[in-house]
Amino acid sequence: MVSARFEALLVEDEPLVAIIAEECLRAIGYEPVVAHSAAEAVHAMESGLKPAFAVIDVGLPDGRGDDLVAELRIHNPGLRVVVVSGYEEDELKAQFRSDDAVTVVAKPYTELDLARAAERLGLPRSDG
Repeated sequence: MVSARFEALLVEDEPLVAIIAEECLRAIGYEPVVAHSAAEAVHAMESGLKPAFAVIDVGLPDGRGDDLVAELRIHNPGLRVVVVSGYEEDELKAQFRSDDAVTVVAKPYTELDLARAAERLGLPRSDG
């Protein structure tokens, strides 16, 4: 387990998906801070949230998650991000190919998928 609880910003508008993602994040050692929209995520960052990384769904009710990456980096330029999508995976990988601080994960994803994504971003990973 990660020795300290680091926060992870989870931006997901579907409640059931968010619940599962929260459990996955906790299982790999991160305390989720949930935002159900792009606006909530921006507000959290404006309020001083400094997460270890963010997990952002592409399809949000008030904008695209891939656009949100740049917006959140205004408040935290070094923010590492896992972009998740049930579609457009190849397009998203191409879009972020030159950004080592972003990785793309297809929905549905598992705890192991998030753990591997965190590892690709150079974040601490749970051993259990």
